Amino acid sequence: MTKEQLAAAINHTIQNVETRILTIGAEQYDNKTKQKIESKSITEILDEALAELDDCLAYTAYTRIRVARLRARLSEHEPAIEVAST
Repeated sequence: MTKEQLAAAINHTIQNVETRILTIGAEQYDNKTKQKIESKSITEILDEALAELDDCLAYTAYTRIRVARLRARLSEHEPAIEVAST
């Protein structure tokens, strides 16, 4: 992957975030002139941030499990490829 391809992939991700903000995010968080988060107390924001971090950890763990399973399946079909142990 070239640096240009990497930059394009990152830009694609940013575009996905923008689309989410303007669609489902607008439905859930938009209050016309401001976002709902702007009216929340710092405690509410911190509580939600902690919950989001918990979700990130759960998704990360699950994604790791899926990647490990995929790697195991691929190594069964392509034994010439070296697979590093975890």
